[in-house]
Amino acid sequence: MATTLATEGFRAAPTLDERVYEAALLFGEGRNPSNFSRQNTLMEALTTDDFPKLLGAAFEKEAMTAQKDAVKEYELFALPKNLSDFRPKKLVDLFGNEYFEDVKEGEEYKGGKLAETDVEIRTGKTGKFFNLTWELQLSRDFSDLADFPKVLGNAAVNTENKKVYEVLVGKAGLNTSFFGSVDNKPLTSENLIAAIQALSVKENHRKELVDISTLVLVVGPGLAIQANSILNAEKIVRKVTDGGATTETTESNPFRGQIQLQVSREFVNQNGAATKNTSWALLPGKNTSNPAVVKTGLIGHEAVDIRVKRDQGERVGGGAVAVNEGSIQDDTIHFRGRHVTGAAKGFTEAAYGSKGAA
Repeated sequence: MATTLATEGFRAAPTLDERVYEAALLFGEGRNPSNFSRQNTLMEALTTDDFPKLLGAAFEKEAMTAQKDAVKEYELFALPKNLSDFRPKKLVDLFGNEYFEDVKEGEEYKGGKLAETDVEIRTGKTGKFFNLTWELQLSRDFSDLADFPKVLGNAAVNTENKKVYEVLVGKAGLNTSFFGSVDNKPLTSENLIAAIQALSVKENHRKELVDISTLVLVVGPGLAIQANSILNAEKIVRKVTDGGATTETTESNPFRGQIQLQVSREFVNQNGAATKNTSWALLPGKNTSNPAVVKTGLIGHEAVDIRVKRDQGERVGGGAVAVNEGSIQDDTIHFRGRHVTGAAKGFTEAAYGSKGAA
């Protein structure tokens, strides 16, 4: 078998990247229970020093790919901001409409200053242990191990989603600490117009009109069809009540192409109120001058980090024990996933929330 392993791609390939790829290829072939020959080769390879390391590197790449592909339910409205460390920081005001001042001939330019805002942001460490048993490996059932990188990659993005939506909602429903007052109007085209009109005259922290050039409508899955219908209809019917008379007019849809839709499961998952399925929110886009949410990370640690616990001990007669043999205490292989992320309230003057029911 040693001669066979010497000719395997994970040892014969000339570069590290190719050896990592070949290790993943062997794992994929060995997972197939009908391919008995390749499964035996995989079982032998797992007992070596080099193959588990190469396979681990392949898993890390797969986890990062899964993290990249997972649905980020905040991308339309949360401003991404990676920090250099874990200390809280004030957000520097780079969002305003600055003006140059007139300069006379021979006159020095007047100095400007980028002021700190009252918005405090920070990031934090998250993670969890995941365990796989030695018995599972001996049974030649590698399905759980194969799914493991995707589980960790998805867990990283799920945590990002959770952190962001915890800023918006909580056990009592939409957070008044974020939205200020929470409305109770259902999601209709008329109520959406009224919400936009109310936002359009508000001022931001610089005493300027808020920037609502891009707006994001946030709803749970239960309102997805209704929201799509409102935003994408060619025409809408508006009702105007004057005294006791109500007039209906049909007009071109003002929302079409102007408002982005974010359907979020986490918006509902983190909402503990009975109105969680009827709640909706309007938030400024992340590229406006007043993003309402800031999503944080740590520079150089953007991807999920995977490690394995080396507590397998040593042979009585000397010699190392492979990690895949499991812990000396319970024969379990302990994997740890870590991800650095966080979220904070930004400039909320242009945010509107409604629980959708009286």
